[in-house]
Amino acid sequence: MNLKYFKMKKSIVLLLALACIAGAEAKGLKGKTIYLNPGHGGYTTGDRPTATINHEYMDTLSFYETRSNLWKAQEVAKHLRQDGAKVIMSRTRSGYVTLAQMEDGILNENQESHAIPSEQAVDTRFNQVETTVDENGQQQIVGLERIACQVDSIKPDYFLSMHSNAHVNGSTINYLLMLYRGETDKPYYKHSDEMARAMWPYAFDNPLSTWSHYSPEKMAVVGDISWMGGTPPGTPNRTGATGYYAVLKFNAPGFLVEGSFHTYDPERQRLLNRDYCRLEGLRYYRGIRAYFKGKPEKVGYLAGTVKSATEVMDHPRYKYREGSDDQWKPINYAMVYLMDSHGVTIRTYRTDGEWNGVFAFFGLKPGKYTLRYEANGYVTKTEKVEVKADKTTYVLPKLELKNE
Repeated sequence: MNLKYFKMKKSIVLLLALACIAGAEAKGLKGKTIYLNPGHGGYTTGDRPTATINHEYMDTLSFYETRSNLWKAQEVAKHLRQDGAKVIMSRTRSGYVTLAQMEDGILNENQESHAIPSEQAVDTRFNQVETTVDENGQQQIVGLERIACQVDSIKPDYFLSMHSNAHVNGSTINYLLMLYRGETDKPYYKHSDEMARAMWPYAFDNPLSTWSHYSPEKMAVVGDISWMGGTPPGTPNRTGATGYYAVLKFNAPGFLVEGSFHTYDPERQRLLNRDYCRLEGLRYYRGIRAYFKGKPEKVGYLAGTVKSATEVMDHPRYKYREGSDDQWKPINYAMVYLMDSHGVTIRTYRTDGEWNGVFAFFGLKPGKYTLRYEANGYVTKTEKVEVKADKTTYVLPKLELKNE
């Protein structure tokens, strides 16, 4: 055999062998099973209804964890599926399903009831009736123990339960919290604490909010029994799993995240904005992807809040942390224009009327852009920004009042 040919053949075999090894050690989300639990599910007194500036208590257009948690989970699911993961969600819609609706099959995935039932109706027609599947074959489960039992039967590679936290009314406390089943530094299922710690820096990266505690380095990643002051090993559920929170009592890796405090008034107003919740979901996706060493995205994101430069927010349902960016009045119905490097407007965003000033642009090509902000009674402002791949660029523009 020709020596040159032999060496070439040997090199090819070696390269193929290395490729096989690399393939065997390849990381990423493809083929992983991720279980997402958007906390709560209905519009009852148990689903954290809270009055906002524009809406009264128990008005379903006001704050409910049901809706904001689902928005977060939908964004996480979208990105995970794009990366090849199998995603299972405990529910894909909001609102307890009545027996009549379940039998008639009239409730579709995007339908939400905005009726405010009486206390009697809550106790009868709007109890936690759970459908087996929706029209797409998706189970709709809100019972915590049932969710845990399903997770136990599926054995996913990763479980995430999404919530927002609560404190006493009028509190200015607002922090991120991650709870896994077990005691601090002693998870009752391996890797659960590692998953939460891997997500923390991504979830914490939210300049649009105001944190009262913790930092990127100082993490609130703890065992649920230790955090709640329970006595180990906790009360077992029907499968024998112990812990504090019913939704975490399963034998699979995962944790529960309290993304912020909806009892902090400015944060509650932000959680009424779907895109703000989507941004939170995007941060969770990045944390999950980081744990599995997945590939970064090729697109970037841009988000911010439009506020007054001189007007301080003054409303009984808007108590803010003194000296924080939350003191400035959010501008409702401001127009945000996103322009490319040639000055051509490529996207627009109109802030909502819920006193948060939030705007966001998703899936942008990396590069330099110009933002223009316009609002009635305010001086128009422009600023240049740069969008980077797999990053969210945050801006906090303040508009000056026009001279009368």
